[in-house]
Formats: sequence, C-alpha cells, structure tokens
Amino acid sequence: MATLRFAVLLGGALTLTACGSTPTYREWTATEGTATVAFDECTDQVDTTMRLRGYPYRPLPETPQFKYRKEIFAQCMRRKGYSADD
Repeated sequence: MATLRFAVLLGGALTLTACGSTPTYREWTATEGTATVAFDECTDQVDTTMRLRGYPYRPLPETPQFKYRKEIFAQCMRRKGYSADD
C-alpha cells in the first residue's frame, strides 16, 4: 500500500514538474500583424510531428532529434510570419 501511495505521489510530482517547465524556443518574436498564439500553435504542430515519427517531444540537445525539432519549429514560425531574435 505504501509503495502504491509513493508511486502515485511520484507520478503527480513528475507531472507537475513536466507541466511547469518553461518553453525552450522563446527566441522567437512576433513581427508586425502576427498573432502571439502562433508560438503555441507551432509547439502543438511540432509535438504532433515528433509523436507521429516516434521521436520524443523534448529531445536532449545532444541527440539528432533536437536539431530536427528545432528546424521544423523554425519552419512553422517562418510560415506564420515570425523571425528569430538575433
């Protein structure tokens, strides 16, 4: 019983930790006339693409999937009228 309680508490803590992290691709800013919801829309689209291809949602920087995620995110943001901060 104590093991089950611990597992539930650990699962809850991990969920809160994952949901409370800050976005990793905030180097993008809106250009004039672009809605600020584009960032969230691109994040959702990229998450879906990563899931469909069998990749982790938030890959580690030393993995090839990290570069792939960043590139498809950049393409989405450019399509929505954003440019990267320099």
